[in-house]
Amino acid sequence: MGLKQRHILFMALGGSVGAGLFLGSGGAIRQAGTSVLLAYLLCGVVVFLIGRAAAELALSDPEGRTLNAFVGRYVGARMEFMVGWSYWLIWTLVCISEITAAGIFVRYWVPGVPQWAVAAMLGAVLLAVGSRAVATFGEMEFWLALVKIWAIVALLGCGLVTILGHVGPAGPRASFGHLWDAGVMLPHGMAGFAAILPVALFAFGGTEIIALTAAETDNAVRVLPRVINGIVGRILVFYIGSLAVIMAIVPWGEVDSAHSPFVLAFRHMGLPMAAGAINAVMALAALSACNAGLYATSRTLASLAESGMASARLRERSAAGVPAMAFAASFLTMLAGVALNYFLPDRLFGYAIQGVAFLLIFVWVSIMAAHLAYRRGVDGTRGLVAALPGAPVSNWLAIVFLLAIGLDIVWGGRLYVPFVLDAVWLAGLALLHGRLSALRAGASVV
Repeated sequence: MGLKQRHILFMALGGSVGAGLFLGSGGAIRQAGTSVLLAYLLCGVVVFLIGRAAAELALSDPEGRTLNAFVGRYVGARMEFMVGWSYWLIWTLVCISEITAAGIFVRYWVPGVPQWAVAAMLGAVLLAVGSRAVATFGEMEFWLALVKIWAIVALLGCGLVTILGHVGPAGPRASFGHLWDAGVMLPHGMAGFAAILPVALFAFGGTEIIALTAAETDNAVRVLPRVINGIVGRILVFYIGSLAVIMAIVPWGEVDSAHSPFVLAFRHMGLPMAAGAINAVMALAALSACNAGLYATSRTLASLAESGMASARLRERSAAGVPAMAFAASFLTMLAGVALNYFLPDRLFGYAIQGVAFLLIFVWVSIMAAHLAYRRGVDGTRGLVAALPGAPVSNWLAIVFLLAIGLDIVWGGRLYVPFVLDAVWLAGLALLHGRLSALRAGASVV
């Protein structure tokens, strides 16, 4: 049995609704004020275009190839190699950070337990689930994501009662009118708005993962377009709706990057016990993101092996159809990364995590470029499944936006070290692919 529509929908939600909303949105609100809502709306539209392009590519091939394979088919083998290994590295780093974060959140209740022990225990759960049939993975992701969604629904419900019914300590003062208070729309001007665009964009990272599920989804031609069409709308409701409620209840000056705005909102509503509950939600959110990440890394690694760009052993599958060797390799790399994260200085690991942003931009731009090449070989758009609206104009708009975000991160965020590290990584992959191609060519001649 493969993945069903609810599995795919909640997998995408699980990959996109996480710590970036429950914790990281506090810093975004502090920096951009209520203009943060426009930032999430704009970035949500761009990610929708990327998701539609990825879904169209996935559904154009009955073999259900992965994202890197499509890039290779339409842009070239060297790009397939670079995109595949970069996407694998992205999700590996995300998994390391998420399972580390989950360990920190769990220690909220059991502070005496070593962080590495908590991470190892959670890793064992992911190993047990990921090594079974894909439907088991889908069920776990469904329930983990459902907890996060219910937390957001609880905030929306309680918040609306507080605002519209003037209930609770914050009731008399809570109002959506605060969204337009003087000095709250752009407290730090356009520079502040530009600074949080990368935060808003990468909050939706993971939406493209649903294109990887085409080969393992029941009736993918019907399911994937429905999920793509609805996913960004739902995410925008959760992000924009929840942040609007928070800013209507919590004075802008009290929000910062050190505290969860969800916890602050519940406390203002007279529900102080929410701190423990939100901590549990954030722990499950981290576990959910890691679960989705292991799915992405294992399928990408298996695809690279099938294309001759990784060890042939990594393409071996279990009786349940899971790429067992690729999953095991990705899982062990994640655990090794958790150990390194424990021993290495925080700054070095922080550079690696920050570097994910540039690599994700590279992957997203490559997807849009591959879609452009694919459309050039198609006669019209009639009969296409999940056709990208507005192509090729929408392709170029997304590409220009992504590149502008990249420049914003480098010059505005001054993340020079992560940018250089990623440039070295990509250059190294390009040189390695050339070397491997030369060796294969020499072997074939002999």
